[in-house]
Amino acid sequence: MKTILILALDGVMASSLAITIDTLNAGLGFLAATGKPHRIRIVTAGYKRHVSTGGGLTLRADALFREIAAAGTKPDWIVIPGCGLVNDAAITARFAQKDATEALRLLQGMADGSVRIGASCSSVFLLAEAGLLDGRRATTTWWLASAFRARFPHITLEETRMVVSDGPCTTAGAAFSQLDLALVVVADTMGAGVARLCSRYMLIDHRASQARYMIPTHIQHIDPTVVAAERWIDDHLAAPISVTTLSSALAVSPKTLSRRIAAATGLPPIKFIQRRRLLHASHLIETTSLSIEAVASRVGYQDGTALRKLIKREFGATPSALR
Repeated sequence: MKTILILALDGVMASSLAITIDTLNAGLGFLAATGKPHRIRIVTAGYKRHVSTGGGLTLRADALFREIAAAGTKPDWIVIPGCGLVNDAAITARFAQKDATEALRLLQGMADGSVRIGASCSSVFLLAEAGLLDGRRATTTWWLASAFRARFPHITLEETRMVVSDGPCTTAGAAFSQLDLALVVVADTMGAGVARLCSRYMLIDHRASQARYMIPTHIQHIDPTVVAAERWIDDHLAAPISVTTLSSALAVSPKTLSRRIAAATGLPPIKFIQRRRLLHASHLIETTSLSIEAVASRVGYQDGTALRKLIKREFGATPSALR
């Protein structure tokens, strides 16, 4: 018997919890249609028997955290839907509550490598707090990337990725990337063919990157120098920008600027500048009728060819697909 355990904290995003259950059940439905026997069960667990979601719905949990811990048996998968926490202070306050601390202990008790564990959005912070991501690669919701790096410098964060698997842990990006995570669980427990059927019937496109969904003005950075760098770049997108020019404008040394940008974003300065250009380019492509050549000129590229290649590489989509 394979067991997929869904840990539902109070205040969990209703959509994140529901899409996990719906996707897994869709997979079981496709398995049943083949006539082949399967032994897979889905168990939802909460700190209390009735879990309240952030959307005001209530779920009756199949089991309690303490019952799972006391049973001594380990599931094949633990999945933690997103909590919908929007900033570092909210995460700190939420994870200090009893259900979160008990979930943390439960996760730590499962951390021998035999259990695959997945989380999306701000719930990835819980995996990191439990020590499960130490020395590993991960992703999380893009606007909290800076806060994540500040808390967990020993974890390699790849926030442009939609899903990252490293060892027994799989992490996913913002909000509805929980759907992408659920498909990973379906593929692992029910087969890649069933996962493909789920994605087709549920109209889920392959989304390797969440970079194209990032909103530059909503990315939260802790370091004021990095915030100032973003603003200066955004005001001078059409002009050539070097690290020396940027550091001079901010009255810091190139070395200090490089160190602060790397600490906040995980990027070297040149890549950081390019990221700002591409985010604005994608916004213009999606919201205006400007030609690619005109967009390229506005964000500092000499021609549309280079911009097309960069967009395809960074966002996993062509400019025409974005538009």
